[in-house]
Amino acid sequence: MIIKGKKEFIDQITKFDIKTKYAVVKPNWKSNHEGEFTEPEILSWLFEALPNQKKIVVESYTPWRGLKFIESDSHKGKGVTLDGGKAHWDFYKEQDQHFLGTTGIGNVLKKHKVDYINITNEVWGGKCIGPEVIKKEVTDKKERITWEELYSYIPQKLYQIRKSSTLISLSKIKIEEGIQAIYISMSIKNLFGLIPHPSRWIPFHGENHESVSEVTRDIYTLYTLLFDKTLWVAEGIKTLVRNYCEPHQKVVENQNLLFVGRSAKQVDSEACKILGIDPAKVPHLHL
Repeated sequence: MIIKGKKEFIDQITKFDIKTKYAVVKPNWKSNHEGEFTEPEILSWLFEALPNQKKIVVESYTPWRGLKFIESDSHKGKGVTLDGGKAHWDFYKEQDQHFLGTTGIGNVLKKHKVDYINITNEVWGGKCIGPEVIKKEVTDKKERITWEELYSYIPQKLYQIRKSSTLISLSKIKIEEGIQAIYISMSIKNLFGLIPHPSRWIPFHGENHESVSEVTRDIYTLYTLLFDKTLWVAEGIKTLVRNYCEPHQKVVENQNLLFVGRSAKQVDSEACKILGIDPAKVPHLHL
């Protein structure tokens, strides 16, 4: 739908009557480039719509948030893998503070008293739940995860509050029709950013991005099993991106698009139709 501004945004969120003690919000913080991060205004609107919740933001590091990366290859080099990146932990911490400061997001988190859990920090700090515990949760519910390393990436802090939380995927619409294995990123694909590797190219993209849909399905399955209360948001209010990750990438401004619902597939499919995209062409919507 097209909204007129803050009031309509807040109305769309509050109609879902969230009553849990915590709201765990996954924004989109891929880089500091326009269209590639959730704007501070949008984050603030969401937090205003959740006056009774203790608010937590969850994200992982990337090497693209505003400071020049230490190594030459910021996509597939050793320093952007989970194991190799730990040697640059101080850089990632510094860059995150730079990103939060220069975008204004840090001020929003402070204003609304939001806690920030960085998944990469929790993994590197040894503060995650044992993978055998998470695997049992999945198998007990007769689900399956192909990428079993994902079992190791659930922070203790999130696991402890999962039953009293609503997980909110606050995604930025990014259209990438030139990459057929992905096609478009919205509320489901947004959870891909909860994988703690600073660059998720290796091993999670695979040849020609062919692994992305399967990995997206796994991280979606994992988090929706742990959090039985969820809300899915796909927005292109101030910006959305067309031809994402292609040479002719283009930021489109002020489209005022907002899609919200309890069903991630319904939200993303509705957004596709409004954007003129056949949902059947989006691989991760059909796994």
